[in-house]
Amino acid sequence: MKKPIPVRFESKEVNVRGLFYKASGEGPLPTVILCHGFPGNDSDVLGLGERLMEEGSNALAFNYRGTWGNEGLFTNANSLEDVVSAIGYVKSSFVVREFNVDPSSISIVGYSYGGGMALLGSLNDLSVKRVIYIAGGDLSEVGRMMQQSDEYRRRILKMVDQGISDSGFNSLPAEEGWAEVFADMDKYDLVKHAEALSSKDILLIGGWRDQANTVEHHILPLYRALQKHGAKQVRIEMFDTDHSFANVKSQLADTVVSWLRRRG
Repeated sequence: MKKPIPVRFESKEVNVRGLFYKASGEGPLPTVILCHGFPGNDSDVLGLGERLMEEGSNALAFNYRGTWGNEGLFTNANSLEDVVSAIGYVKSSFVVREFNVDPSSISIVGYSYGGGMALLGSLNDLSVKRVIYIAGGDLSEVGRMMQQSDEYRRRILKMVDQGISDSGFNSLPAEEGWAEVFADMDKYDLVKHAEALSSKDILLIGGWRDQANTVEHHILPLYRALQKHGAKQVRIEMFDTDHSFANVKSQLADTVVSWLRRRG
């Protein structure tokens, strides 16, 4: 089986590491950018890179600044910039030539934390027409819930600090990181960006038993906002699973591949 190729690209003068899953095939190939959740890992995203490569699509999985040995500082703003840099990287002349990339067929798939980053990042490039949001998280919605419940706030801060510590990330403490969100909630509010997103093809994927990013808070409000603004190509797919998608990995990959292929 083919192995992914380690790559590096620059994001605001910081080197970001990734894995490029180079597909076989003639002619320029569609390419998918994969955005990790938090804390993520230093390899694939839900096994999608490997599966996409097998199905004839390139894929790039990368790690945000400050995570998994990357230089720089992990922040929400930096993560969003990293997504934008990843788009620029896969469209660069070198990558187009070396990895057989079709720069007119770039999609973004984000899981959990990466779901919101994928949608927001796509707004920076009109050529990115397809986005898949898997158990995605709207940071502004989490922020509002934190403001409404001290218990929930403590739980989120503890979870983030634990993830930072366990994974050895270079990051601000959770309290300081969330202060950035509270200071500019609109920047991360997916519902408020729904009008701009409505021109894109968007697949929202959730788990009925997901208690981390529930369908009620993180999928349905966005879906309804997209509909309100006339989105023609938006769909929800739900699985009987929790946030990990561990029991439906194969079905999830089938859904992703099928949806991208129809719009490839």
